Amino acid sequence: MKKYISIFFLALVVSFGSSAQTKQTPPPAGPAPTIEIGKYESFTLSNGLRVYVVENHNLPTVAMSLVLDRAPLLEGEKAGLTGAAGYLMRTGTTTRTKDQLDEQIDFIGASLNTSATGFSASGLKKHFPKLLELTADVVLRPQFKQEELDKFKKQMASNLASSKDDPATIERNAQQALLYGKTHPYGEVITEKTVGNISLTDVQNYYTSYFRPNIGYLAIVGDITPKDAKKLVKEYFGKWKNADVKQNTYPVPAALAGNQVAVIDRPNSVQSNISVTYAVDLKPGSPDAIAASLMNNILGGSFARLDANLREKHAYTYGSNSSLSNDRISGRFSAFASVRNTVTDSAFTQIMFEMDRLRKEPVSAEELQKVKNMIIGSFARSLENPLTVAMFAINTARYNLPQDYYANYLKNVAAVTPADIQRVAQKYLQPEKAYLVAVGNAREISDKLKRFNANQPIAYLNAFGEKVDAPLMSLPAGVNVQTVLAAYINAIGGKANVEKVKDLTIKRTMKVPGAQLAVTVQQKGADKSLMTIRFNENEINRVAINGTKGAIITQGQVKEMSPAELQDQKLDIWTNFLNYDQLGVKLALNQVEKVEGRDAYKLELTLPSGKKSYHYFDKETGLKIREVATEQTSVGTANQTTDLKDYREVNGIKFPHQIDLHIGSQVITSTVNSVEINKNLKDDVFKLK
Repeated sequence: MKKYISIFFLALVVSFGSSAQTKQTPPPAGPAPTIEIGKYESFTLSNGLRVYVVENHNLPTVAMSLVLDRAPLLEGEKAGLTGAAGYLMRTGTTTRTKDQLDEQIDFIGASLNTSATGFSASGLKKHFPKLLELTADVVLRPQFKQEELDKFKKQMASNLASSKDDPATIERNAQQALLYGKTHPYGEVITEKTVGNISLTDVQNYYTSYFRPNIGYLAIVGDITPKDAKKLVKEYFGKWKNADVKQNTYPVPAALAGNQVAVIDRPNSVQSNISVTYAVDLKPGSPDAIAASLMNNILGGSFARLDANLREKHAYTYGSNSSLSNDRISGRFSAFASVRNTVTDSAFTQIMFEMDRLRKEPVSAEELQKVKNMIIGSFARSLENPLTVAMFAINTARYNLPQDYYANYLKNVAAVTPADIQRVAQKYLQPEKAYLVAVGNAREISDKLKRFNANQPIAYLNAFGEKVDAPLMSLPAGVNVQTVLAAYINAIGGKANVEKVKDLTIKRTMKVPGAQLAVTVQQKGADKSLMTIRFNENEINRVAINGTKGAIITQGQVKEMSPAELQDQKLDIWTNFLNYDQLGVKLALNQVEKVEGRDAYKLELTLPSGKKSYHYFDKETGLKIREVATEQTSVGTANQTTDLKDYREVNGIKFPHQIDLHIGSQVITSTVNSVEINKNLKDDVFKLK
């Protein structure tokens, strides 16, 4: 019945489209279009704040954005500090509380958001002086409060708990740790521990050290003249005091001597998130930057070579892409996909094949022109936003670009040749010196990946990029299905007590974003069950089983269960775990896995319908601590994980009093309020409505 809770909260809709095309010979490429870059005016205050103004009178609005140009910080045991500082900047000043700020910003219909490296704000022209006053108050007079820091820490703890099981986040953490390590700011991974180490003094020190006008670039765009902008900025930001700002330097990571495989074990994954990744020395505005961008788009842009190979030709994935970023310290290349476990090694092979093909074979003029057209169109569309012009000016100053860099951008795109593409591919594509990262079921994928780094063992990481022991653990002698189930029965109170249960009522509160739901589960015998979910007094979901029939009722809409669904759902009736063999459930036990740091026996259940479910039993206590149900969806196999915690005794039997349901990257927590046993529930309770 647990799966119907997740169905209630999660709907997946995937749309596919196709169109037939007649192959035609494209016309020869014309000259690069001439695009007029909008004009801007700039000035610098006496405190060093550089301001860029772009007039645009199409709408009576003004937007502004501040960028503080500082080097990345090594936060160490306080990783997350800069995020905390950016959050707290918006939580009140010495003259206004957070509520007062929110009220005054809302009153003028404006927006104001802060970050660790600046702010963004926008509003109507007539209210711009007021918005500038409020923004200056936030930047110049923040008041950091402990209660707001505590709120930030609590929010981060919740986010981090949710991300522990998110494969994309896990893969990103692994890449950062592998490419840069903990002694580099790009290699730091935020954890609950590092967030917990942040103090209010740390936040204040960050603000004092880095919120300085002499490293600031302020863009103002909209229905305002440079003259008026200068007057207002000088009035509100002229007293902002400058100071020396330390700019740290960091080395570019050394290139690998050969490929290295890293696996992050997700035991119940039926797919693997994979990437081929490494650091690159590619600076903003580099002579190679434009050609390298075109090359990457040929390799891994939308519907490019990786997609054509892995998706269309081999059907390994729904999509494969690549990215190549430039950066003053260290850029990064990554080619990535999400593929079935069974083809993980094959997908890596094809990704590296396509990388190598670009190095060895010149691209055709036709393929290159298609990518040029895409880049040209994207660049032209970006100019429709006046803020783009201001950011071009800021980038020109920050990265010491030629003054005509953006004016000549399309001309330089048009000038790239197939030989240029091959040259930058040979320089920046390194399929033989990369990290091959895989987030998936280690037992299914690790052996096949050994061939990619035959001279060294596979590196295993946890969800935060920290090295751990290989997760492949064999069963101790004498442990089997029967001994694990017997230990569980004994741990919760013994078979005699369990068999005394004739009916059961469990009431719990489920916390979902923005609301609390009341969940009641009632069961009787081996074939009667009812689960209701209510919001306030309104029933929004009901799942009922009454002997030979079952139904799911959602806000008045009734869906009867099929015989197979009914048979599977009866297995969730609590006492039926004593009779798995009689109910047609096949059991297998073949490994030990880690569940939140604890060793657990993994019991595989094959249901009569053929679906699989996995139950985890704590090796030390014998208690069941996790259930994972598999479900086929339109996009493949999905897993639903339920963690069982805080066991408490009721009438001689232990029941979990905290139930955490993982839905995507969210964790929905339920707290049990009461457990009632043998209250003589009437059969009428289980009628299908």
